[in-house]
Amino acid sequence: MRLTLALLGTAGLAACGGDNTVDGFTLPEWAVIKKFGPLGAPPPNTTNKYADDANAAKFGQRLFFEKSYAGALTIGSDGMNGSPGNVGDTGKIGCVSCHDPNGWYIDTRSMPNNVSIGAKYTKRNAPSLVNAVYYKWYSWDGKEDSPWYQGANGPESAVNFGSGRLQWAHMVYAKYKDDYNALFPTPLDPGLDASLNPAGCTPPACRFPPAGKPNPSMPGVWEMMAPADQQIVNTIMANCGKSLEAYERLLVSKNAPIDKYIQARLDGEAGKTSDFSVMSQSAKNGLKLFIGKAGCAACHQGQTFTDLDDFYNTGVPQNAGPNVPMSDNGRNDAIPLTLANTFNTQGAFSDDPAAGMMKLAGLAQDPKFIGAFRIKSLRHVGKTAPYFHNGSMATLEDVVAFYNQGGGAMGFAGTKDPRIVPLNLTAQEQSDLVAFLRDGLQGEPPDPALGVDTSAP
Repeated sequence: MRLTLALLGTAGLAACGGDNTVDGFTLPEWAVIKKFGPLGAPPPNTTNKYADDANAAKFGQRLFFEKSYAGALTIGSDGMNGSPGNVGDTGKIGCVSCHDPNGWYIDTRSMPNNVSIGAKYTKRNAPSLVNAVYYKWYSWDGKEDSPWYQGANGPESAVNFGSGRLQWAHMVYAKYKDDYNALFPTPLDPGLDASLNPAGCTPPACRFPPAGKPNPSMPGVWEMMAPADQQIVNTIMANCGKSLEAYERLLVSKNAPIDKYIQARLDGEAGKTSDFSVMSQSAKNGLKLFIGKAGCAACHQGQTFTDLDDFYNTGVPQNAGPNVPMSDNGRNDAIPLTLANTFNTQGAFSDDPAAGMMKLAGLAQDPKFIGAFRIKSLRHVGKTAPYFHNGSMATLEDVVAFYNQGGGAMGFAGTKDPRIVPLNLTAQEQSDLVAFLRDGLQGEPPDPALGVDTSAP
């Protein structure tokens, strides 16, 4: 969360008198508030032609709960850390493992959950997937330029799943061949049959070895494969990533009190009855602070309550909890990975590479991005503790107090944004601001049917 004294051009919004206020807000204040909602539909993604395909979403839901492809755990359960098994166990981790449908799609399993346990400890706190589709860049550092990028790359993350794209392709063929072939124009190659690819085989003895992924520093079975067969596997990865995005696009929460409050104002402007009781007085006081003295709206903007395009260093101390890496350069380290990735939106697997090229044009490392992270959407923020990329703050009260003091003073990479300064909020003002964040922004949960495990046995 960003709390600064920059006010989106709303400085000097003093009360204009009783005739020019509506439920305690001046007309200029209402002009700012109305930009927060009601929340509309997710933005289109032309780089994924299956983004809003209902059947792709159903397939994506099956993949979201699938675990059989996951590689060996390197951290076993000690009864307290939340690891799903013992060292060496396979098939224990899936997307759902760190995005619990019963917990607003955050990690409720890892203990403590400041950073998550996959095949290894990950480096950051697993963010909520609810309303994530509204972002422009994905993950804390924005490495993924689309949700399908994440879905296509995720299976072979060493820390998350410890698997590879060949394991994934074989899993899809063995368990979801009919689902896949019903969706995509090119059916799965029969050469993916497990009987043709026994353990330990390498090309040319088999076209699709049972396990492997690209490894430029130490070429292996993937590099031995024919380019046409690599293309087959990469297409499977891209299509599955697009199906996962189609599913995640349904994980939307709307109708928060702020949406209803704004609708009440719109109703009043249209000559209808306005019901401003949908938010508590404390939450309204917090809203006034949010757009005024606390300056949150300088970075938490629009219907998503976030800056979709930018990343900031807010001075969050890095190594503030167990299992957190000593350093994290955030956005700056992610940029070259985005540009080089096979599954970015300007690449061969994009359905609109021209749009991807426009999005990635000019993207380059910059000192301002060192230690910078994405500005989190504040919708349903009361349900997604702990906070920050390293899970270092346990409560919203902690977060507000952190920014009230002007952020951290040391222990982070890069340079803190100069707009992070003390806010001088009173204890009551901090309480009201928390009330707005916790209550005013809490929308309805996603459809419970989306949280049902539909993976194949």
